[in-house]
Amino acid sequence: MIIIISSPSKSSPSIAFDEESNTFKVEGISTLVNAVEFYDGAVKWIDEHQTSISATAGFHFHLPYFNSASMKGILMLMQRIKQGADNGKNWSIHWNVEDDDEFLLDAAESFEETLSFPIQIIRI
Repeated sequence: MIIIISSPSKSSPSIAFDEESNTFKVEGISTLVNAVEFYDGAVKWIDEHQTSISATAGFHFHLPYFNSASMKGILMLMQRIKQGADNGKNWSIHWNVEDDDEFLLDAAESFEETLSFPIQIIRI
């Protein structure tokens, strides 16, 4: 069953969790002004459901474009994922990026350095 945490809008990505595949997905454009508040909803959802999220869940991000305010919210969400991994979960972060998109490749590297947590880059 797929649980919709947040439906997409013109300025926000969809956020969903697929219980069957143990996959958490953030997909779409993120040009939010109140990005921290938006991504905090996903953090709270993880907090409330962490016992039902598989110990080997994958967290997939496919954000073709995001603004600097969204970068803070995305980092906050990734920090929560890292916290789960630090507490014994085998959670992983996957970052989907077009081969030639230097901005998104740099962003993934920046997130990885800030978090001190591996991010698997998936070239699409």
